[in-house]
Amino acid sequence: MAIDLLTTSGINSFINSYIQTESAKRISPLKTKQTKYNNLSTAYSTLLSNIDKLKSSLNTLKLRDSSSIFRAKKAESSNTNLITAVAGSSADSGTFTLRVNQLAKNDTLLSIDKNSSDNSTITSPGTYSFTINTGDGSGSFYTSNVSVTLEESDFTNGFITYSSLAAKIKNAIRDDKAVIQSNEVSGYLSSSGSFKLNLGGTETEITYTEGNYDEVLDSIITQLNNISGVNAEKITVNGNVQLKITAVNSSKYIQLKDDTGTLLTQLGVSSNKEIAASGAVSANVFSPVVGSTQFSISAKNSGYNYRLMEISDDDANGLLNEFGINLGTTRQSFVQNDGGEDTAGFVHSITDLNSVFLFNGIEILRDSNTVSDLVNGVTLNFKSVFSTTDPDVVITVNTDVSSIKSKIEEFINSFNSLYSYLRNNSTSTSGNRGILFGDTTTSLLTNILSTSAYQPLSGFSSDVINSLSKLGITFDVNNGLSISDSSQLESMIQSRIDEVELFFNDTNGFAENLLSKISPYSGAAGYIQSAITRINSNLTQINDSITKINSQINKRAESLRAQYQKLQTQLAELLSSQSYFTSYFG
Repeated sequence: MAIDLLTTSGINSFINSYIQTESAKRISPLKTKQTKYNNLSTAYSTLLSNIDKLKSSLNTLKLRDSSSIFRAKKAESSNTNLITAVAGSSADSGTFTLRVNQLAKNDTLLSIDKNSSDNSTITSPGTYSFTINTGDGSGSFYTSNVSVTLEESDFTNGFITYSSLAAKIKNAIRDDKAVIQSNEVSGYLSSSGSFKLNLGGTETEITYTEGNYDEVLDSIITQLNNISGVNAEKITVNGNVQLKITAVNSSKYIQLKDDTGTLLTQLGVSSNKEIAASGAVSANVFSPVVGSTQFSISAKNSGYNYRLMEISDDDANGLLNEFGINLGTTRQSFVQNDGGEDTAGFVHSITDLNSVFLFNGIEILRDSNTVSDLVNGVTLNFKSVFSTTDPDVVITVNTDVSSIKSKIEEFINSFNSLYSYLRNNSTSTSGNRGILFGDTTTSLLTNILSTSAYQPLSGFSSDVINSLSKLGITFDVNNGLSISDSSQLESMIQSRIDEVELFFNDTNGFAENLLSKISPYSGAAGYIQSAITRINSNLTQINDSITKINSQINKRAESLRAQYQKLQTQLAELLSSQSYFTSYFG
């Protein structure tokens, strides 16, 4: 048997048996602890996640003023096919009637219809320009200066067709930028002062001191280029200098104004609001019948205050003139002629541009079909003009009971998720102990939740809402919170919303009270994370011990292997000598 042990397979079997025996004796207990700590770490991490979810719902409940979820309002329309309404938190409860007699429209200009393949009277390449002035919504106007460059390649045998010309005009409007470009100046500016750059309603003061125009413009350009949304550059022409400012965003206008010195006058810059044409209007080319070309220019916004106020070629024989829309400030009506060219002009009259509606019997006009400046906190959306038989639409603004109730339900769900997790993992059932059984930290947290759920709030009198039970929300030690009386909760929200709000979001209210009690358990320095840190520290020690003991076992195993392999060699030599002597002595 000893000889069998000293075979290679015998040595391997012995060494493996040694490793298994030592591992079972020294490592298995550590791995049992390792599993326990890993499970405990996972349990604490899940617990921490549930605490954070409850904190999030409590933070929602404690929001105050305009952010308070208890200020939620709902606007209901008696006919949503005609008018819809949305109410914000600032809206007052109430009822009013509406009747829409006219919808707002985007001012639209239509050109003459031309045969697409016919040649226009424009025969020379070059740069052609025109100006479009549109209402800015506040009683003033925007200016768009559009340039159209015609290349030699745009002409065939010295002519350009109407379809090609219309496309060039449309593309120029689409690609236009708002640019302010000054006169060319040179010499010395004997004035100091400041002016304001207005970019889409945001004003920035630019200062300058007297000096050579070249230096003055350099200083101004440096200040302008520090403003996000504009590019400024100095152009030098034959020793003269010129200021050029370009708005990056096509939807924002630029304006230079309020000069306290003489610089803007010297530069010949007006105080107009310059806007990219595409920021104020849109252009479309279409074919009303096959083989014809016509285009339209429409205001981007509806209503009288955004109307097309002027459209003019900057020079005689310009491009707009080719399509009959070099109208200046003239506002002629568009006329469609079946037998010949249409008469260019406006689709809508001035009086047709605004929405016209009755509010509680009073006629009111607005630029848009979306009205948010009439009733505080309420946005109205007009869908259609009323027929004579349609009754007035009634808009009712009330507390949004369903929205508020859903937020309370979200709190209940997050509360129960935490409470159930604590209960399920902290009890012993049929001899099976939960992973958190006997844990003092989690026991205290469970007690905090249960006490907060059924006790009245301190500092709240008994004649007001001072507990969850008065809202129809009850607590059961096995299942947590539930809405036991949904109609009671809805009634309280509808009729006593101020009390409901104070109960939840007062500085001494339910949300703040419970938050203050559970907050020490969460966060990087909270009780739970501290416990996780301790567990992880223990796990690190256990892992190190397992690694160390494994190393010791393997080292001893290799030492034993070497000893037995040496004995194996000696045995082989003895057996060889025995064979020799046996052979020699017969």
